[in-house]
Amino acid sequence: IEGIEKITANDYSESAVESIRRNIEHNGVEALVEATKGDAAMVMYQHRDVHSRFSVVDLDPYGSATPFLDAAVQSVADGGLMCVTCTDLAVLCGAHSEACFAKYGSMSLRGKHCHEQALRIVLSTIETHANRYKRHIVPLISVHMDFYVRMFVRVYTSAAEVKHAATKK
Repeated sequence: IEGIEKITANDYSESAVESIRRNIEHNGVEALVEATKGDAAMVMYQHRDVHSRFSVVDLDPYGSATPFLDAAVQSVADGGLMCVTCTDLAVLCGAHSEACFAKYGSMSLRGKHCHEQALRIVLSTIETHANRYKRHIVPLISVHMDFYVRMFVRVYTSAAEVKHAATKK
């Protein structure tokens, strides 16, 4: 893809990082892609400075992305893209409302609306994390597929826009 200068592919699992390295070599992108092993939040926290932020942050963990949202909203550049996947649909769709409140700050309910509700809960959680740092999100697309929800949002810095966050919900 034209314009990409560097990709950091990170995982906490040594075997996953080895797989990343094999794929980098197989695809001949050693000059473009760096494989790292570490805590994803710590990798992102190291890029909070406005001059070292990522253009795109893609969170695709097993389960909930909430443990990584604080670091992610701080490490993405102004106007940058954040991609978030959550695979804990049972929690987001009302099977475990207490766990939903603990992870997302929202109570989920069972019903035909549950997948729409899941998307809105995750978007609200991302917005709340961003607001703590005078940042806000603009959703581009949000989807429910099979066993997960995935959303793509732009992250911007604007204390004035954060003041309007309560009326978005």
